[in-house]
Amino acid sequence: MSKELTRAEFRFSPDARFVPGVVAAAEHFGQRVHLDDAAVQALMRATQEACQSTFKLLSGDSATLGVVVEEFADRVEITIEHQGEALPTAGLDTFLDAVAEQAAPDELSGIMLMTMVDRVQYQTQAGIQRMTLVKYAPSAK
Repeated sequence: MSKELTRAEFRFSPDARFVPGVVAAAEHFGQRVHLDDAAVQALMRATQEACQSTFKLLSGDSATLGVVVEEFADRVEITIEHQGEALPTAGLDTFLDAVAEQAAPDELSGIMLMTMVDRVQYQTQAGIQRMTLVKYAPSAK
């Protein structure tokens, strides 16, 4: 059984200074599953933008952002979660609309985020909002 790190977890306050650590983990795991340079860069940018966009959804004095970066044989998954009020419809369209409405002209919208990764999943469970970005390894496509 391999003892190599295949998962990294982060939990931090909504402070952009913490995001580069998450982005570095995305880069590391993307390289480990043999993504090409362009795919690694897209995964890194998607991770950064998703974290920064989620900051806008946090509320309260003890608001934290949780991020899990996981490596699988055929993909990298990045799950970004926060606690908060459920959106009106617990579906991806609602999340993307909310992000797109809040995006400034020079920011990445939720729709653009979907072009940088292979899959975006959204789930609300027990007051926890989760968005998972999935990028598949070239051999898995």
